[in-house]
Amino acid sequence: MKSTRIITIAMLLLGGGLRAQTDDASFTPANPPGLLPLPSHKSPAYRAAKLFRHGVNLGDYLEAGSWAVKIDAGEFAAMKHEGFDHVRVPVGWHRYAGPAPDFTLSPEIFSRVDFAVTNTLNNHMAVMINIHHFDALDKDPTNTAAEFLKIWQQIAAHYRNFPARLAFELDNEPHDYATTALMNPIYAQAITEIRQTNPKRTIFVEPGGWGSIAELKNLVLPPDDNVIVSVHCYDPFHFTHQGASWTSADVQQTNIVFPGPPAQPLAMDEGLNPKPWVRDWIEKYNTLPSGQNPSSPLAFTGKLKYLHAWSDYYGRPIHLGEFGAYIKADERSRANFYAAFRQAAEKEQLGWCIWDWSANFRYWDKKNNAPMPGMRDALFGK
Repeated sequence: MKSTRIITIAMLLLGGGLRAQTDDASFTPANPPGLLPLPSHKSPAYRAAKLFRHGVNLGDYLEAGSWAVKIDAGEFAAMKHEGFDHVRVPVGWHRYAGPAPDFTLSPEIFSRVDFAVTNTLNNHMAVMINIHHFDALDKDPTNTAAEFLKIWQQIAAHYRNFPARLAFELDNEPHDYATTALMNPIYAQAITEIRQTNPKRTIFVEPGGWGSIAELKNLVLPPDDNVIVSVHCYDPFHFTHQGASWTSADVQQTNIVFPGPPAQPLAMDEGLNPKPWVRDWIEKYNTLPSGQNPSSPLAFTGKLKYLHAWSDYYGRPIHLGEFGAYIKADERSRANFYAAFRQAAEKEQLGWCIWDWSANFRYWDKKNNAPMPGMRDALFGK
């Protein structure tokens, strides 16, 4: 999740070019020849993927700064009770790294991550830890790769004897100069480094473009059979991020419902100086029927079908590491969205992990010690 950044919606609506491919009955492989299909769907990665079906992110926790939320041990039991089978723990490791060349991680961050990891494992859930918000890597991946690799060397050594239900995710949402093409060899180096101490550990890898589905076509991975590919999807972005303060003015229009069209046409907020393509989206939202509306499952079903086809062809399981809707959307629409997305993902046999547990996209209402209205049925109902 992009908690502290100004993001243009144009960047996060990447993937429109997938439409023809995802809606087509056939699948045409488009990755570079260096990505060789793995022949078996019974690999360690596929076996591990069964542990990561219904997950929740500890968003705005160990990757955050002054806005960090607090998590107590009892909340992990609540996650398990609700029905989650895994927890994704975003971590800002680089904030706790010493100077070059060793980039030694402080005992403090290991202690805090250990708290999340052990409480998750003790409640019989799988757990994934990553490097999150490593902005320096996004700005200059070539010259920051040494720190990236040193951090993973230390993480891998620390967790080498932990159960197999702990997985590593190399980097969250690489973007800007951290293109998929530039990250491919860095990922390969990191995997090689991790394998020195964790030969059987499951590793998750995201493509560039903020973990974009559209960037999946540029991914190249080594022939390691315990690597799972992770992507993020927040479509339809006008709905999921409406009114979010860290985004651009393009998504500040609120009162967007899911699914569209609304009962009464939405009046454009002219004070936002909406761009022509934003006006076009709102016009379609106001007028098109549900089966064609941009604020509907149409925004993501074709992309999830593409993920299934890609996974089948390349023999690598895919995980939806983030999806969710900001709490400025109305409660019914949020529940409608989560239910529709969850059902579409499970139809395509994709594991998922919502953003987030108790922060701005929250599933859990800390004040009432209960799920937000409609959310339990949306994610775990029939």
